[in-house]
Amino acid sequence: MLMECLSVLLTYKDLVSGTDIITEDIKQQARAIAEEWKPKLDSLDFDASNGNSLEAHAFLQLLGTFGIASDFDEKYISGLIPMVSRRRQAADLCRSLGLSEKMPGVVEVLINSGRQIDAVNMAFAFELTEQFPPVPLLKSYLQEARKVSSPVRHGNSPHTVQVDVNDKELIALKVVIKCIEEHKLEDEYPIDPLQKRVIQLEKAKADKKRATEVSKPQPKRPRGNVLTVGPTPRVIPNIIPDTKTFYHNRYPQYTYDRPYFYHSPTDNHGRSILGPGASAYNMPPAHNMSPAHPQSHGNFFDNSYQYQTAYLH
Repeated sequence: MLMECLSVLLTYKDLVSGTDIITEDIKQQARAIAEEWKPKLDSLDFDASNGNSLEAHAFLQLLGTFGIASDFDEKYISGLIPMVSRRRQAADLCRSLGLSEKMPGVVEVLINSGRQIDAVNMAFAFELTEQFPPVPLLKSYLQEARKVSSPVRHGNSPHTVQVDVNDKELIALKVVIKCIEEHKLEDEYPIDPLQKRVIQLEKAKADKKRATEVSKPQPKRPRGNVLTVGPTPRVIPNIIPDTKTFYHNRYPQYTYDRPYFYHSPTDNHGRSILGPGASAYNMPPAHNMSPAHPQSHGNFFDNSYQYQTAYLH
């Protein structure tokens, strides 16, 4: 986050000078860190990262912020982009690294790995929609989601697998609808049939959930304690006393004759016990809590496309 903020600051040429902040000595330190860091990236799993690798993102941000990308192999750097394709900074990061010309190859990698949604987003970001038309990519994404991608696992019935496939299609439909709306593709790909299919799958999911709950065995009723008195055992039922009523009757709640009011600092009837410096401890009002405020960090952690679901790929 700090490196990203620094890279944004350096774009304001009228405010700061990049050479004054990032000296050659600092660049050399950044190169040493990157050289030591690079071998650790070889162990990253492309499929497991699913386009949201914080490790790869931080490494690429280091290269972009300190302007040392030219010291590393361009093919190697572009090979890391699919690992960060889901993150919201991916497009700007690619531009800062000088990889705009490499993006057609990156989009092809995303398509071949079954991540058509990321491919569509990258195609729009780099004006590659003529080379990679988005609508066919979205349709192929839905077709893949409807397929049974794996055989029945041990211990699972075909019904269980079918439920999983339906859930996968439902999530894929919602992802595609959101992508269509964000890129304004409704004229090329109407969403009404997709929304109807979503309603159908959600209704089927709710019906199956109700049927499962009905078929569950009911819990057994508690049995009483058996007490043997004489030759015939007697059953004494479990009696749980009402503790609330018991303690209320035994220890009645004390009622004050009149309520006590705490005076505010501006009340003329009393003085604040915190003294005149109390206002220094007040929190800033809610409307001041913006990304620019030092105490507000929420927007910096929204790093990925939220509509993408990991297990779809």
